[in-house]
Amino acid sequence: MEWEPAGSTILEVVPPTLDSGLEGLYSRISRVRRLVSDGDFDAVNIPEIHDEENRNDRGARTRQHSPRRQPREMGRRIQDELGLPVIINHVVSFKPLETLLDWVRDTVAGYGIGNIVLVGAPHDRKPWPGPTVAEANAAIRKEFSAQQLKIGNSCIPGREGSPIPESVRMEEKALTGADFFTTQIIYDPAEIIELRHQMVREDSPAKNCPILVSLCPVRKHENLAFLRYLGVEIPDAFEQELLALPEADCLERSLEFLRSIQTDLIESEGDPQDVAPFGWNIAPVGQIPPFSIRDLMARLPGSVRS
Repeated sequence: MEWEPAGSTILEVVPPTLDSGLEGLYSRISRVRRLVSDGDFDAVNIPEIHDEENRNDRGARTRQHSPRRQPREMGRRIQDELGLPVIINHVVSFKPLETLLDWVRDTVAGYGIGNIVLVGAPHDRKPWPGPTVAEANAAIRKEFSAQQLKIGNSCIPGREGSPIPESVRMEEKALTGADFFTTQIIYDPAEIIELRHQMVREDSPAKNCPILVSLCPVRKHENLAFLRYLGVEIPDAFEQELLALPEADCLERSLEFLRSIQTDLIESEGDPQDVAPFGWNIAPVGQIPPFSIRDLMARLPGSVRS
C-alpha cells in the first residue's frame, strides 16, 4: 500500500497487550477507526514495545510492562479493514542479521506491509547479536528497492553522551538506505531546527529524507514522569507550567504548546529545494480521548486538514 512520508501526518498506535486477547485487538482497531474517520491521517505507525530501563532519574512508570502483540499483526488488519497504509517499527539488535532478513521478507510478502522503521539499541552498553541500524539498512536495501519497501530510521536530535553528531549518524543511515526518519517525542523544536540547518550546511544526503516529528499531548501530571522514563526531554519551564495547572487543564495547554512547536518548525523549513518537508507523527500516550486528538489536528497548521 503506497505511502509518501514527505509532508504526511501519521497516527502512532501502540499494539494491545497479549493478555487482552482478540477483544483487545478489536477494541484497538475500533479506536483507530474512530480516530482516522475524518481523513486527517495518511498512515498508522505501530511501535514495537519492549520492557525498557528508566532513562531519567526523574522518570517513573505507574504500570508494569505487559507483553504486546506483534505490530505487523495489527498492521495487516488495519490495512485490510481501514484501507490505510501502516508503518511497522522493529528493533534490529536482538537477533542475527539473517533472522532479521527473514522477518523483513515475511513482513513484505506475508503481511503486505511496505513501510518499516528500524530501531537500534546502544551497542556501547551491551554486545547485541544483531546488526547496527546502518548495517541492517544496507542488507535490506540489497534485496528490496525503495519502491518495494520504504525504510525509516529513528532520529534523536538531542542525543546525550554521544561523541558522534546526530547529523553524521543520519548521513550514514541515508547512505545505507534510509528513506525517512522519525524523531523521539519532542517538546523543544530548537534542536531539530539546528540539526536541519547543519545538514543543509554540510550538504548531507540526509537532508533529502523527510523527518516525521513526534508530538505527544499530555493529559495528566503522571504522563510527564512516564515520558521522562522513556528518555523524552521535557523543558523544565513547560513541565512546571503543567504541574502548576489543575490536571483538568493540562491537555488543553499541551495542545496549544504542540501547535506552537509545529508552527516554529514550519517557519524554519526554508527553501524546499534545500531540504525535504517535515512530516508529523501524532503519538498520544495513555488514554487521550479521540475528540482531543481531533482537536489537536484542527489546531495544527501543518496537518493534512490544512
